[in-house]
Amino acid sequence: MKTLLLFFALGLTNFFTYAQDCLGIKFKPGTSYEMLSFSAKDKPTGRVVYSIKEVTSEGGSTLINIVMQSFDDKGKAAPEMAVKYTCTGDELIADLSGVVLATNDAMKDMEVRIKTNKLVYPKQLSAGSALPDGELEAETYSKDTKMMDMSIKVVNRKVESKESLTTPAGTFDVYKIGSDINLANRMMGIPVRVSFRSVSYRAADVLFDIKTETYNKNGKLKGYTVLSKLSDK
Repeated sequence: MKTLLLFFALGLTNFFTYAQDCLGIKFKPGTSYEMLSFSAKDKPTGRVVYSIKEVTSEGGSTLINIVMQSFDDKGKAAPEMAVKYTCTGDELIADLSGVVLATNDAMKDMEVRIKTNKLVYPKQLSAGSALPDGELEAETYSKDTKMMDMSIKVVNRKVESKESLTTPAGTFDVYKIGSDINLANRMMGIPVRVSFRSVSYRAADVLFDIKTETYNKNGKLKGYTVLSKLSDK
């Protein structure tokens, strides 16, 4: 009887952990992506490895659980962080919280309470089209005491062109997407704001951007990342 009930419950949630296709992207546990980071002068500054750990289905959507680990330019590893994606069949929704945690050592021992967390890629991309804004709003607490309010807004997202791009991982047909990133943190009542321009190059059948460039408010390149390895185990 217990076995039958378990089978029935799993059937209701349509649970699985094998490869799934959604929006033309194959999500398969064991697939890994390595991103190399460089300064504006092409000096290596680190790398990030994303590994798909689990793929499940819930309510008609595909849920992708990913482990992210970053390394500095000396190869020293930071703690692993969780990143989540949701594919509805009409759009791909990125979870920004893991990325924030991975890049902020001061928050590793704090509780993060997410209020808003959504960055959407629609099913179809085309040159000249506008994309919806993305946003992350969160509060951080230390022993129930609020330490910081945090906000990331990704605005003015537009598909600028379609082109071919070659990286160490191969040659891809990509869409060039420009956006403005506004970061705002308030810690102990003190506000800190940073704004910059991001240009990403996205392939229709790859989960992560093939290349991302970061520019300051004056249009000067500050650094970039490229997809260096794509393994499908």
